Formats: sequence, C-alpha cells, structure tokens
Amino acid sequence: TPIEVKNVIASSSSTTYKLVPSAAALTDAKDTGTTLKEGDIPLFSIARLAFAGSGGQPQVPLFLERADGVTSYTRLGKSDEAVVRTTSLLDVLDSMERGTRPAVGQLEFYGNAEDVLKADEVSSSQ
Repeated sequence: TPIEVKNVIASSSSTTYKLVPSAAALTDAKDTGTTLKEGDIPLFSIARLAFAGSGGQPQVPLFLERADGVTSYTRLGKSDEAVVRTTSLLDVLDSMERGTRPAVGQLEFYGNAEDVLKADEVSSSQ
C-alpha cells in the first residue's frame, strides 16, 4: 500500500465521501461510446495536452468534465479542434494497480473549478 494511502487511512475520520459524476460527464462519456460500470466515473483527456510538472516532467491531465479539458486546450492557444479521449476512473485505477499503464507517474487528476472551490470552502470552515 502506498504511503500516501496509509497516511490518508491513518488520518481519516468516519466521514465517507462518494464521487458522483455530473449529468454532462455521463452524457459526454455515452456520446463517445464509453461503457461505465455501476459507480464508475468518466475521465477525459485531450490528445497533445500536458502541463509542466515538478522537475520539468510533463503531467497528463485527466479531467472529470470534458468541457474543462477542451477549455484548457483552447487556453493554450491551440487553433485545431481538441481530440478528446474518454476512459473511466475504475479502468485507470485498475491499470495503475496492475502496472499496465505507461507513464503512470505523469497522470494528474483535475476536478472542475467549481468543485475545487467548494471543497476549499468546506475544508477552511472546519
């Protein structure tokens, strides 16, 4: 078990969180032909989109919302249409666990801005 997971387990309370995809994310995943298992979350990546990570290594963002990925691609001044790839959280986690995902250290999860701001607000009020 990774140390990060052990630390979270050790510091966790009895609070349980449930990830729930937005209706738009489910529709976008369905439109791309992605089949989701019950309780799964669609993830979206954009071809040729990466951000600079620590040490200059590229980070490949995985977005919870297709629109966030497309917006990030457009903000970088790309004039061509974004090529969106869809996968799911369970597939990504499974491939990470089995070690079959290349460059797993370069993957980075990105929530949508509204959810991140809300989480910050909730955590700072406690």
